[in-house]
Amino acid sequence: MTEAFQHQGPVLINVFTDPNALAMPPKLDLKMIKGMSLWMTKMMLGGKFEEVIDTVRSNYKHLEDLNN
Repeated sequence: MTEAFQHQGPVLINVFTDPNALAMPPKLDLKMIKGMSLWMTKMMLGGKFEEVIDTVRSNYKHLEDLNN
């Protein structure tokens, strides 16, 4: 990253991320929680239970942040 920022001109940086990682907004409201719950329910009823489990596993570490 340092080398890319020091370069004069366009730069391409390839970043690998977890496709199941969720972006946590600064504040959650009931509408957001309801939407996520509905999405997870539809995924499980559609037979994609393993994808829901992967999403939960990838993001459980952020649950502590909700209490702050």
